[in-house]
Parts: sequence; C-alpha cells; structure tokens
Amino acid sequence: MPQPIDMKRYAQLKAAGDLPSPRGVALAIIRLTQAPDVSLAELGRVIKGDPAFVGRLIKAANGLIAENRRAIVSVQEALMVLGLPAVRTLALGFSLLSTYRKGTCQGFDYPRFWSSALLMAISMQALTQRVRVVAPDEAFSLGLLARVGELSLATLYPEAFSRLLAELKRDPALQQVVLEDQAFAMNHRELGAAMLADWGVPDALVQPVRFHEEPELAGYAEDSREAGIVQCLVLARAVAQLCLAPDSEHVRLMAPMLRLAGRLGLGRGEFVSLCERVGRDWAEWGKLLQIRTEDAPRFAEVGSAAVDAVGEAPKVAAEAAGPQPMRALVVAGAREDRELLRGELEAAGIVPFTAAGADAALEAALDVQPQLLVADWSEEGERVVRGLRDMRLGRGVYVICMLGSDDEARLLAASGAGVDDFLVRPLRRAALTVRLRACVRTLVLQQELEHEREELRNFAAELSISNRRLQEAALTDPLTGLPNRRRAIEAMEAEWATATRHGRAFSVMIVDLDGFKTINDTHGHDVGDMALRQAAATLRGALRAQDLICRTGGDEFLVLCPDTDLKAAMLVAERLRVAVQASPVETGGPQIFLTASVGVAMRVPAMGSVDALIKCADDSVYRAKQRGRNCIAALQLQSGAG
Repeated sequence: MPQPIDMKRYAQLKAAGDLPSPRGVALAIIRLTQAPDVSLAELGRVIKGDPAFVGRLIKAANGLIAENRRAIVSVQEALMVLGLPAVRTLALGFSLLSTYRKGTCQGFDYPRFWSSALLMAISMQALTQRVRVVAPDEAFSLGLLARVGELSLATLYPEAFSRLLAELKRDPALQQVVLEDQAFAMNHRELGAAMLADWGVPDALVQPVRFHEEPELAGYAEDSREAGIVQCLVLARAVAQLCLAPDSEHVRLMAPMLRLAGRLGLGRGEFVSLCERVGRDWAEWGKLLQIRTEDAPRFAEVGSAAVDAVGEAPKVAAEAAGPQPMRALVVAGAREDRELLRGELEAAGIVPFTAAGADAALEAALDVQPQLLVADWSEEGERVVRGLRDMRLGRGVYVICMLGSDDEARLLAASGAGVDDFLVRPLRRAALTVRLRACVRTLVLQQELEHEREELRNFAAELSISNRRLQEAALTDPLTGLPNRRRAIEAMEAEWATATRHGRAFSVMIVDLDGFKTINDTHGHDVGDMALRQAAATLRGALRAQDLICRTGGDEFLVLCPDTDLKAAMLVAERLRVAVQASPVETGGPQIFLTASVGVAMRVPAMGSVDALIKCADDSVYRAKQRGRNCIAALQLQSGAG
C-alpha cells in the first residue's frame, strides 16, 4: 500500500503559502463552519457578502431536491438543505476554482481540468442519489476536489510539472505517480489526500479519493461503503472522460462504464438517463461558473451502440473459454485419508496434488499454486500453513486441517496459524463433502471479486491513458500536429510570467504565409492542406530546441522564443523565412513555392500584458507585408526599443 505524504513536509509547504488555498469570503465561511456554536443566520450573513457564491450555493441545493418540489430561492433554505459540512467544502471548491482558473504551468490544461472536475462533481451527486454510499451534497464537493493534488503540483512546481506532463505525452506507458514521486518525492494522490484532510474532509471520504485511481490498492471489502464510494468516483471520472472525448471514442468508453454501472445496481436505461441529466446540468453549471463546456454526447445512442458492440451482458474471455478447474494440495500421512480426499476432490471438480513433508509441500505450492490446502495438523503441517501464509500467493489459499480430535487448544492454535476450517479423524465422507462445498463457494466468491478488481484496474488504466491522449488532442492542431491556439495562449502567459518574475528576455514571432488564399483558390483545399503541413514541418525543423511554434489559425503561426532578445529573435526569424522559401511544396503535380512574412517583438517593461506583445508582433508582420512580403520586420527596431 502506498505511504501517505510526510506531514512535516506538507506543513512546510502549507506554511510557505504556496499550496492552493481558499481566500476571502470562502475562508471566512470555512472558519465559521468549524466553530461549534455557529448559527445559520450568522453563516447566512457572511455568505451574502459574496453574491457569486450565493448563486452557486442555491444551485447546488436545488440539485438535491425532487423535481416536483418548490425551488430553493434563499440562502437560509439552501443552508438547511445542504448542511454545514457541504457548505464548507463547496466554499472551498468554488474558491479554488475562482482563484486558480489559470496558472503558470505551461503543460497543464487548466480549463480542461476544471471542466472535468465540474463533470465529476455533477456525476458524483447524481450517482449517490441512487447509490446511497455518501450524502449527495458531500459527493458533489468530493468530485470537484478529487484531483486537487494535480492542481497543487502544477501550482507548486510549474516548470518541472510541465516537463513531467510532456514526458507522459511522449510515452503514455509511463505512470504519472511514479514520475511524480521521482521528481517531487510525493505524488498528486497523496498530496491531494493530505490537503482534503487538512481542510476538514472526513477520513472516510479522503481515503476513497486517495485510492480511486488504483482501487485494488485500497483493500476495501466488496460490500463496504468505502468500496462503493471508490466505484462511484471511478464511474464519475469515466463520465467526465466521455463528455470531453471526441465522438469517435464514445462507444469504446461507454462499454466498460455500463459494466461498472451494473455492479452499482444501475440498469442501462437508468444509467443513460443519469448521464443525460449530467450533461444538462454541466451546461447550466458551466454558465454559472464561467467554465468552458461542450455539447453533451447523445448518451442514448452511445449506450445502444455500446450494447450492440459488446452485448448486454458481456462475458470475459476466461468465461468464454470455460472455467479453469480449481487445484488442491493434499499433505496427509495416512494412505486412506489421501485416497478419500482424492476421490471427494475430484467429485467436486477440484484437481488434487499430493506432497509429503513440509519442504516438499511448500515447493509444490510454488509450482501448483493451489486454491485449497488440506493438511495434517502436526509440526510439519503447521510449518506448511505458516510458510504458505508468508508467501504472497498463499494468502488467499483456503486451508483445511485434519486433527485427531476437536481439542479447543489445538483448534485455536491452528486458527492462529492461518487455518480456515478443520476436519476430525476418522474422516467422514458427509463432513468432507460439506466442508468442500463451503470451500468452493468461498473460492468462487474470491475469484469473482478478483475478476471485478481486475476489470476496475483495467478500466482505471484505460481511462488514464485516454485522458492523456485527449488532453494532448485538445491542445493540438489536427492538420499540422503543432500545438493549437489554446496551447499557444497558455504557453504565452506562462512564459510571460516567467520572464517578468526573473527579468529574462522573451520574444515572439508571427509567421504569415504569403498569398496562401491564392493557393487554396487555384489548387483547392487539399493542396492547401498539403502546403500547410509542409510549411509547419519546415518551420519546426528550422527552430531551436527551446522555441515553441503553434498554429494559431489559417496560414498564421506563432513562435515563442524564451530567453531571447530582439537581435537574436531577428536571426531566428530570418532563418525561418529562408527555410520556407527554400522548401517548395511537392503536390504530385506542379511544385508550389511558398514565402513567409515574419513579424518580431520582444517583451519590454512598458508592455502591460501578453496582448500588447502579440499586437506588437502583429503590427510588425503587417509592416513586413507592406514592404513587399517575404521579409522580416520588427517595429521596435525602428522605435529604438530592444
């Protein structure tokens, strides 16, 4: 089981003030709800100091009431419906959203993070209204904050975390938490759990959040409340994943979701109806919180297509191939016992193996890997049982011991060593049959549980990989493979903040392909797309390793040059211009020759924002066009700046 974060280090991070934390009215609300004698009237007065939070609170409360009931319209009514713990965590979540919409971690997609968090929140609320494992109001906040550890690492270590995310994009087989542990000596799961606990979230909710990405590590009993919360979190994250995925991924993602929903007791129709409600609420919440949302998938169609693809009750490959027989290891000295056991085991469909002596039995256990051990309770038998229980493969083996009598002291000693059941000699066929039936029922339940855990594990791994692919796709221009406009804006803001904080040079270029409209009009859009792809590859190949090029639209590209002054940027711009001019487009017919105009600008203290820097570069490229195209220009050189 993974170790929790070192609390001394967490206290240092908290004391330094670098961790994401609530502010303003939200902080006052959190402190007030922790007071033992707080009144709803007093809390209501504080909440009314933040009109935005008032609207969000009432919206959250209305999400909990039945559709045929009168809508909640006042803060007091909302407080009575939600209760203090939910109000506290809602204030926390909404405060973090307002404060950390953007950040300096270049590789972290802040809008997508919050859109996904909102979907998880709404999905958790909807699921727990049907699967009663936690109060729906608490579930909303739990979903909203489930991935706060990732936001925290992006806030604490923006540059290092950005590099880590880039490494994950290059190799999706890598494990994010392993890379985080190597880079930061902690990971987002443990950090997020520590933060939730520090904010007063009950441990019974914190631990499921901590383990929901790898449920098999939790070790919860299948029918426990915590296991139910974990499954709801996994399914809520899957709903978020599907809503943010391209249409082509919907059916593939929906199939395992239907299986997991079935384990939670939700039929296909009920689950599809739940997802449709989540989609509607997502749009409404998005407007209220000013979070980017998209058109929700057509869940009814996707659900039907998923069923058609895999069947209403899909069977795993192992089931299709037929059940594998169970194996038993018999360690018995008496010949008549061995023969009776062999006959009854074979009648029960269990393949028997025999061994004599503790050493031989333990060696046979490694080879056979039995599900059942039947052994004489003696000094040798005790060695076998204890040795088996010390092995990882032996912890789940069902152990039956054979005793000469039902002496209580010997029974207790056997149980303490790890024995599950016993038989008294002389062995009776009926007693043996009853014991074996009980054993088989137990082992079948264990196998079913392990199969479900494996499914959940695979599902979580598949979601994690899909999430990385989708994050990359959301920031990539599909035609050229370059980062897109959204990625460009985020990268600009991050580089601007770094340059401002450390006093470093920072230059940008706008590259505009000359006469591109004519190519489209003359040769068609297919040839135009070929020209764009080749121009993108040419520009990327001519840049330095530290530079970033993005396609911002049409025939326009943005180049970011960190730690680069205007003079050096002009040299890079000239290299780009020459590279484009020297690379004719091969169309399979006539060659097409491209040229480019490049506008260059450098950040100077007089510039108040990223927009001012982009405008300067845009004005410069316009000047290059005026000069006859196929040239570079920087207005700052003419004005003496840089």
